[in-house]
Order: sequence, then C-alpha cells, then structure tokens
Amino acid sequence: MIDAGLHTDEAEAVLRGALSEAGISVADVRRVFVTHLHPDHIGMAGTLQRAGAEIVMHEPEIANARRMWSSDHSMVDETYRWFERHGMPADVDQGMREAWLAMGRRVDALERIVGTEHGELFEFDGRRARVHWTPGHTDYHAVLVDEGERVLFAGDHVLPRITSNVGLYPFSRDDPLGDFLDALRAVRSLPVTRVLPAHGDPFDDLAGRVDQILAHHDSRLQATLDAVGDAERDAYRVCRTLFPGQ
Repeated sequence: MIDAGLHTDEAEAVLRGALSEAGISVADVRRVFVTHLHPDHIGMAGTLQRAGAEIVMHEPEIANARRMWSSDHSMVDETYRWFERHGMPADVDQGMREAWLAMGRRVDALERIVGTEHGELFEFDGRRARVHWTPGHTDYHAVLVDEGERVLFAGDHVLPRITSNVGLYPFSRDDPLGDFLDALRAVRSLPVTRVLPAHGDPFDDLAGRVDQILAHHDSRLQATLDAVGDAERDAYRVCRTLFPGQ
C-alpha cells in the first residue's frame, strides 16, 4: 500500500471493505510506503503495522513525524507561538491548535518506521519504484516512480484539481515554496504516463499539470506582493487579503 489514511471508524471500514473487494485482508498487507507525515497519510499506519505490515518513509521525514505526533505536543506549541508572533488572533490560534490536537488523536502510534533515501528502489508485491524527494508540502515529502509501468505515485506533490498547501513553520527548511517549485520542475520530465495522486482522480498529463501549477504560483506570488503593498502588515493580515472568504 501507499499511504494509510486518517484513522476514523469510517475510514477503517472503507479500507477493510476495499481490501476485501480485492480478495485480501488487512493482514495480507506486507509493506506500506507513507509519502509524508500528515494525518490523512500516516493515520492508520499503526493499525497496518500491528496486522503485520512494515511501514516505510523517507528517512528524514521520520523524525519530523515522531515529533509532530508526540504526546508532549512540543511541535504544536512551537507552531502556535509562531502563528501568534505573525499576527494570528488568539482565538483563531487556539482554535487551530485544538484542531491539530484532535487530528493527532486520529494518528496511530507506530513502534518502528523503516527509513529509505532519495534514489532508492522500493519493492512491493513484485513491483519496483524509485523514491524521489519532493519537498514543499512537507520538508521531506517523497513520491514513488514505477519506471517499468511509467506510473507516478504522487502523494500530495502533484494534484489534479487543487494545489498542495505549502507553509512556513518555525521548524521548516528555509524556503519551502522554493523547494516545492524546484521539486515540481524536477518531476515534470519524469518518464511517466500515469499519475496516481493522493487526492483526486488519476491523470495522464504530468507536464501539463506541472505547468498549470507553476503558472498559478506566479500569479499568486504577484497577488501576495500586491497584498503586502507598501505598508507594514503582518502575515495574518496578508493572508486575510489573499483569502477573504476563509
């Protein structure tokens, strides 16, 4: 399997039902590659691990995952101090913090995660796929490329209808958006004819979709400059200008 879904009762029922339709059970899943640490991707990995699966992630993403979903909430607290520093009102900040903690309750505990590196071959059920580091959505997000079948398992890096959320956090690499745009350009020329994203339907024109996303970010960067203008404004006020309906 690639990615494990948020652990809700409904999601687990859907997973078990879909596996059953394919003639297998949760206990038949031997390896799970998790593209990144977000709860809708890592959430049920512990359930699969306890049923016998090996959980694999890009090595440097593992440490961030451990810290993000730790019981001491240190990364959560650090993040919301950061948001407050950049202008987020206290009530909004607290609401987002509570939502993050609630999401954390939908993430299984994991005993062991096996690390893999950029460029390594990941083997699953007779198939071989190469790991590609695609930072931006998270610092160490990774995708898989099945070069034989010409398939990209894209995680949240290239999505068919929406763009990946790219945020700056106190623990981030220096330029997550720059990382993301560079990683998009890097995957644009991969020898694939089919993209399987984590959200949305499969699609075939990888280069065309990458070009759309790059053009979108060009326009949004200009909109951000316009929102900043020549006045002193904090990040929260800029965001409210860019996203007035949120």
